[in-house]
Amino acid sequence: MANTSNFTEDKNFFILNSMDDWVRIVNTNGKTIFINDVFKEACDMSSELKNYVDESTSFLLGDRNKAVRNTTMIEEKLIDERYFSIKSSPIYNGDEFLGIVEVYRDITRESLMKIELFNNNRNMLDDVRFVKKIQSNILPKDKTYGKLILKSKYIPSDELSGDFFDLIKIEEGKYALYIADIMGHGVKASIMTMFIKVTMNAILDKHPDYSPSEILFKLREKFAKLGMESSQYFTAWLGIFERDCLTFSNAGHNCPPLWYSKRNEDVTYLLASGRMISNLIEPDNYDEKTVKLENGDRLLLFSDGAIETKDEKRHEYGLERLRGNFESFHDLEESYKDIKNFTWGKQEDDLSLVQIEYKEK
Repeated sequence: MANTSNFTEDKNFFILNSMDDWVRIVNTNGKTIFINDVFKEACDMSSELKNYVDESTSFLLGDRNKAVRNTTMIEEKLIDERYFSIKSSPIYNGDEFLGIVEVYRDITRESLMKIELFNNNRNMLDDVRFVKKIQSNILPKDKTYGKLILKSKYIPSDELSGDFFDLIKIEEGKYALYIADIMGHGVKASIMTMFIKVTMNAILDKHPDYSPSEILFKLREKFAKLGMESSQYFTAWLGIFERDCLTFSNAGHNCPPLWYSKRNEDVTYLLASGRMISNLIEPDNYDEKTVKLENGDRLLLFSDGAIETKDEKRHEYGLERLRGNFESFHDLEESYKDIKNFTWGKQEDDLSLVQIEYKEK
């Protein structure tokens, strides 16, 4: 290490010696010609740190880096088991390059906190991926259920999904189909989807003769017992298929399913009134309606992520565009393709599409 006595006596270095940060000056040959007092004390206590000062050279000294010698560089290094942010600045006398001054700030505590935060975030991300996988796997599979052929698209946003749908066999020839949209995203919304699935299965198992409105009232009753905060709610549309009839009710789901009639070659909304399931709003009634299905008829259920997706001008896709597409093609794949082509930028909400085709044979 260079003799620094002349420098430490120089009044110009008084400020550097009063700094808590480590400071050193390196000449154009890469030789350390000055270190401040706190840096010298640290070197006296650590042979590894002393070797670093004697042997390390600045990035700015290489011939290849002359172009950046008028630039202050900041890097982070692990030195003697401690993390430092090193700020390197060139020293000039007029146009003459004299060397480098380096300021070492100990950021060990901050770095360890960053590492801990990174590891925690990584663990949390692993947990989120695990839950997302479970959510996807408990959805009904695309296949034939009695006289019903199910096809679906389930595209969650980056966070845990608040969309859920299911097709449940009540008894031979009788099935319940529902789609639910939970307020928000994340862990709370994900847990609510699990609650809905478990509760709906329990209700239908215990009360197979319940009508759609009775099921929704029972679901609301079970939800109220959870004692959730008043801001938590979800919407749902529920239909019961029995023989060639579909009876349905709606709990505030603002995305009425589309019904394609093969005989009439048109599409209509399956509309019914009813309030969302919440502790804040007490439901007074869930309307029930029944339609008769014919061979080849199709239903399209969807969440608001499908119709609220936006283009580059922030225009929404809209309910009528989806209805028009389904009337033209009456096919889930074509509907999804049109939505995907319309969407610009990041998907902001969960997107669910569920198609049911009624086949008599």
